[in-house]
Amino acid sequence: MAIGQHGDHRLFTNVMTLLKLLFEREEAQLAKRELGMVSRNTALGGSTDGFRHMGEIYSELTGASRQRGKYGLLHPSLVGEMDAILAERKTVNYDKDRIRQAFTLVLRDCRTWQDMRDALPNCVKDLIPECRHLARTREEAFTLADNPRSYTQYMQLREKIEFYVAARLLY
Repeated sequence: MAIGQHGDHRLFTNVMTLLKLLFEREEAQLAKRELGMVSRNTALGGSTDGFRHMGEIYSELTGASRQRGKYGLLHPSLVGEMDAILAERKTVNYDKDRIRQAFTLVLRDCRTWQDMRDALPNCVKDLIPECRHLARTREEAFTLADNPRSYTQYMQLREKIEFYVAARLLY
């Protein structure tokens, strides 16, 4: 986190750091499930290099090896499950984008760790070492108090934020 930096760069850094912390385990779990499909596809006669599905390559190969790999299509019996994983990834990406916007709104005028602690939901404070031991001194989203529309948008996303904080404990 970056309270000491100036303006937009500080805000960007703080928001991106929070998003990384909030979504890293969810994204790792999705990536693990995607790569698990590679070995399952191989077991059904597919290439050991990986497979193509919906224009994307799924493989454990990296670098030049990945470019030289031979990729067939995903086995038809796995398509439904892979589509479900991709739908989940799409939902996570959509939620991530909306939460990024909410964090940007609520953290825009934060200057101190206390400001950040007070602006964010209680569940998020434990993700930020500098805020972990600070008590709330103002109402959540106090930075949006003079903007009812932004405040309402932010509060609508609060449950999603809480969901992803809780999901971190599952993975």
